[in-house]
Amino acid sequence: MRIRIMRTSLTFACLLLGLGGPGCGSDTTSGHPPDGSSQTSGTLDPTAFGQKYKFADNEMSGWTQDPTIPFWTGKGTDLESRIDGGNMAYLSRGCLVAMYQDLVEGDQAACEIVAMDLGTEANAVSMVAYEQQLRSASIAIPGYDASAAIGAAIQGGLTAYAHFGSLYFEVQMQGYADQSTGASVAAQFLQKLQSKSK
Repeated sequence: MRIRIMRTSLTFACLLLGLGGPGCGSDTTSGHPPDGSSQTSGTLDPTAFGQKYKFADNEMSGWTQDPTIPFWTGKGTDLESRIDGGNMAYLSRGCLVAMYQDLVEGDQAACEIVAMDLGTEANAVSMVAYEQQLRSASIAIPGYDASAAIGAAIQGGLTAYAHFGSLYFEVQMQGYADQSTGASVAAQFLQKLQSKSK
């Protein structure tokens, strides 16, 4: 109770004085910096973040959790345990919290969903641009401008990269020899993720 009162008093003092100094820094419990530039999901708790973006079985008709690959959530600093060597691309762009989920549709198709809160929209835009350049991503994702979502070919499918505010998503589709079909299914996943981010 005493801590809450002191914190409220400090916040009120910062607002009254209009100070941007160290005493009025980021609200680390919500992930929002004092300049309001973040459009974060409102939580930095990995479990809550994961539950928000996780797909329930058949939420996308026919798609269920892959029983062989565990669902994973963690803070940005935990990415090293999930990604072997590629975590710095995300961490350098401010990854605060992340979720990885693997889904299957029967024996034919697989999908990996990556959701991350990068803290600011600028960071999320930068991440999509980085992936676009790195992977020569040029496959259109139906319903999305290339500045918001773009796809890149992978063996047996494609990966879509997208951002909505400070949120960054990857949707990797496998089992689709036809890239346009894979892009259409990826777009359906992105639509769901976009609606979850509101």
